[in-house]
Amino acid sequence: KEYRRQRQMCIRDRFPSDALVAAATQEGQLFINSGISDENTVSAFQATFTLRYPKIKLTIAAGASAAAEERFLADHAVGNQAVDGVITNKRAWAERAFKEKALESIDITIPGFFAQWPDGFWRWNLSAGVTAPAFYRPLGIAYNSDLVKDELIPKQYKDLANPAFKGALLGLNPDSSATYARVWKHIMDNVDETTMKAIGANLMKTPLYADVQPAAQALGAGGGLALMQMGANVGATMRGDGAPVQVVMPDSTTGSEYAYGVATKARHPNAAKLFAHWLYSTEGQWVSSCAAYAGSVAYPEYGAKGFVPIESVSKEEMAKLKKLLGL
Repeated sequence: KEYRRQRQMCIRDRFPSDALVAAATQEGQLFINSGISDENTVSAFQATFTLRYPKIKLTIAAGASAAAEERFLADHAVGNQAVDGVITNKRAWAERAFKEKALESIDITIPGFFAQWPDGFWRWNLSAGVTAPAFYRPLGIAYNSDLVKDELIPKQYKDLANPAFKGALLGLNPDSSATYARVWKHIMDNVDETTMKAIGANLMKTPLYADVQPAAQALGAGGGLALMQMGANVGATMRGDGAPVQVVMPDSTTGSEYAYGVATKARHPNAAKLFAHWLYSTEGQWVSSCAAYAGSVAYPEYGAKGFVPIESVSKEEMAKLKKLLGL
């Protein structure tokens, strides 16, 4: 019943009007910046949207960097916007874009949107505008399935304190990324201090990775038994390449959310709005879930039992977790 209720929360019955489809088709093009970095998800979005609307050419610039975000706002300021819409996982940037009136709120793009959309982390109620994550990617625990078997397989963060992982727990430097710091903070919030110290004792300090990719490669090559953070999509890609990597989701986890906004000065505004209708529909939610290994409102299979959005970690919290980890 809960599964059906979540699916009904989608805007599947608020189809785009014939007039919007016709106007978007007349425009014939759509350019989107996307914070999604993996090619599988981007290709799936392009292929599925094009299959639904074959007369609209969709171009997605993946892995939007800080430079691309700055360019979007700079182009808006001079009235020369080349991008029609943005998928972002950065609340702070979205807030700035709303303040500069570069993005329109999702309930303007789709009137009545929130009448059928859940509360909580599924809404970004920012001071200058509002949007909604279409999906989120939880970050779980990865392990080398050739080396870790049966009862040693970690299922919750506390399992990383097992002495069997001594010197074989790969980790990401909390100073390297706000995301890495937040994952460590989330682990600290879900275990007691004794367990956190034991995790720190197991942690390989050299190297302490600044990026997940080399850490994932080391895990797949047998350079460690487990990695404290990885998305299911990364694990799936690695298994496709033959690496013995599995990812499990603890009962409570954190990760990135991805929300969409239409540029207020879009060159193809109708196509941009049509993409919003598609992305937040059950079809768009299904593609997001399957291709991105993401949790969505309508298809929560790849989500987590309990999800906490990425938030900033205070200096005091950072100092505490580093002390407990022995960093």
